Amino acid sequence: MKKYQVIGGQYVFCHYGEADTLKGAMRIARQHEEYWDNWQGWHVPSIYSADDCMDVEPTEFNFDGIVPKPGSAPVAVCDYYRNEWIKREA
Repeated sequence: MKKYQVIGGQYVFCHYGEADTLKGAMRIARQHEEYWDNWQGWHVPSIYSADDCMDVEPTEFNFDGIVPKPGSAPVAVCDYYRNEWIKREA
């Protein structure tokens, strides 16, 4: 597992890829922008540290088997409408 995991989804977790650098993970996330229904609009998947993710059996709630651990926070999220990344302080 690489250092950063790109995970999104409105109703279910969807793992979009992984990267060794935060910049690489941001590129992957931007390539997988999602349109959420219920007037939520456009969203960019979040980026999690690999340490904050776990492998689970794929189900209807996570299609790919890599999900954030309970209580973990993303390393970076994108404010789609401001077109800027918000990074978590270490």
